[in-house]
Amino acid sequence: MRLVQVLFCAVISLLLPGCVKLTLAWADLRPDGPEAAPDALQSLQEQGPATSVELWENNHAPKLREAFQAHVYGYLPEDYGFEILSRQVLDEAAFEGAARLIEYKLQAKPRFGGKTHDAEPFYMNVAMPVGDGNAPIILMQTFCPRWDTLPHAAIYRPEDAGGCSGGGIGAGIMTYVFGRYIATPPTKMILDRGYGVAAIYPSEFAPDSRERGLAALSAMSQGMESGKERWGAIAAWAWGYSLMIDALEGDDTIGSSEYITWGHSRYGKSALLAAAFDARIDGVIAHQSGTGGASLNRRKKGESVGAITESYPHWFAKSYASYAGREEEMPVDQHQLLALIAPRPVLLGNARRDVWSDPNGAFRAALGADPVYQIYGSEGLEQTRLNDWKPQADLAFWIRPGTHGVVKEDWPAFLEFLDAHFD
Repeated sequence: MRLVQVLFCAVISLLLPGCVKLTLAWADLRPDGPEAAPDALQSLQEQGPATSVELWENNHAPKLREAFQAHVYGYLPEDYGFEILSRQVLDEAAFEGAARLIEYKLQAKPRFGGKTHDAEPFYMNVAMPVGDGNAPIILMQTFCPRWDTLPHAAIYRPEDAGGCSGGGIGAGIMTYVFGRYIATPPTKMILDRGYGVAAIYPSEFAPDSRERGLAALSAMSQGMESGKERWGAIAAWAWGYSLMIDALEGDDTIGSSEYITWGHSRYGKSALLAAAFDARIDGVIAHQSGTGGASLNRRKKGESVGAITESYPHWFAKSYASYAGREEEMPVDQHQLLALIAPRPVLLGNARRDVWSDPNGAFRAALGADPVYQIYGSEGLEQTRLNDWKPQADLAFWIRPGTHGVVKEDWPAFLEFLDAHFD
């Protein structure tokens, strides 16, 4: 079995920038006990507990956002310019007549230390249910290019561009290992349930690569104030969700005012971070987001801070790597990231064999964020075990059998959660 796993990783590493660690361990379906859950109301060490929404929003939350930028993700742009370079309707009846398919070419100009930079132009493809311009929109970032996420012949793709689909042996193995929907979501199912889909490929503007990624991020953050940490790719991709909303809000043919960030694995991290910093985001589905996402850094199982920053040095601020082996000294942890999204609905997706992503740590983070949901009048997390599925909860936790990926069981659960909050 170990040899099979190694062979899978060897093939997948050619398709994705890194290989997810496979495991035969099982996540415990019980939390480690109330004492294992930190309390986000306590916030930073020098502050007392937040006793009201006003105190949380005016005092604790701004300081937490600053701390997450300084110690984990790096600094997002102070401001930015934004331009829609082009927009065209590709198909009025795409996906078996279910959707209007639109393509945008976008460019943003992040500003650091008063200096503005041109980011690489990138594309966004949007499928809106026919006859419903007000449908809530699921904003997606995926491992695969846009033409795999929303497969349609009219979607722009660079000459000789690769992808995740196509029926080759690599695509077949990737689908076998990571699930039916790792490359392409069940778009028709999503549209028929009344949701739009907007997709970008984050590597088009912030490459998911050690060398090219670090170079692009450094170039876009020149002029940053001395002493501040340059942003990592997770922060840049989180910013990408905000750019998607900028484009959609500027399109008078789309009347939606509800946006849900969706991401799996590394993009689950960026989906959470985006919502913590952008109040326009109405909900989050973060699937198997793991370290640097929903999973606590303290008492960590699976992927450690040292392991993730060694494998992906471009994802985070350099300061995050400095906490490897001394996570207890971190001034913030991921329950506070979840708390910054309160009271908006969040679904944390997980799998029992995906111990590398630490489902138990994500559940304990949800327990720790729950008190902040409570002060908003939300019941927050309504389950006491990892497998007590409560899709109507504002903090919902989904766990299934299996490993890291997006499989046939996942999207029905995601849609059940969305229907409970946005239908």
